[in-house]
Amino acid sequence: MIKIGDFASSATALSLADYCKNQQLDVSVVVHSAEQAELWCAPEHAQQVLAELERFLLNPYADRYQAAAWDRAEVVDSASGSAGLAGYWQQLWAKGGWFTHMVWLSTLLVYGWQQIDPWSALAALQLQPELGLSLQQGWRWFTPGWLHFSGSHLVFNLIWVWYLLGPLELKLGRIVAISLTLIVLLLSNLTQFLMVDANFGGMSGLVYGLFGFYWICGLLKPNWDLQISNGLVGFMLIWLVIGFFDLLWISMANWAHLAGLLAGILCALLLIVASKALTVQR
Repeated sequence: MIKIGDFASSATALSLADYCKNQQLDVSVVVHSAEQAELWCAPEHAQQVLAELERFLLNPYADRYQAAAWDRAEVVDSASGSAGLAGYWQQLWAKGGWFTHMVWLSTLLVYGWQQIDPWSALAALQLQPELGLSLQQGWRWFTPGWLHFSGSHLVFNLIWVWYLLGPLELKLGRIVAISLTLIVLLLSNLTQFLMVDANFGGMSGLVYGLFGFYWICGLLKPNWDLQISNGLVGFMLIWLVIGFFDLLWISMANWAHLAGLLAGILCALLLIVASKALTVQR
């Protein structure tokens, strides 16, 4: 194997490696940390991989790379040089900071709690109608996001949280990730509570908020490297509209989705304006 290059983001190196593997190129990634990785390839494929690297650098968020990201990527452990299940988990771990890890793991723990004692979980985390808009709701303005009522509901939301929140935390920092998460959860839960009732749960409002944030950042601040394809944007918007027309076989918290999307868009606009103001002052 020969070394192709160093990457300041392990997620970026893994994204290119996924695509190269789909093209039947023999490549491996050595992950040292979330901010350091190396791309290696077989000598006979070096010319092709270098060509793919040049094309990747021109548009790292092209649809072909996002599609390949869903396939299994082999990650070589920097200490042992072995690949397999440990490398796969290392790949997942490298795509987010500790806040993303905490959200993911705590959601799994809450789901386990729901399976053991669902009524105590709901009493502790779901909004209580009798308390209304009182400050006594406390943490409950945020915690419905951790409640999920089926395995598919849980998996769908966790995949998108990992896919979107992880890179955001690594690129814009933990403070931005935490602030965005709390703002979106608060506004989406509040809106659903006011417009319908307290019988809802899930991270879907946050997922829509992250989509809105990525959408605006991709359009107005492409140098932040937070972009999603137009196809994904279209799918989420269509899914949102269909939900309001009650055409699906499942009940969805449509107002939480809409409020989450708008909150994510607003947060992106505010952050972009703030960054420009700081740039002018400097």
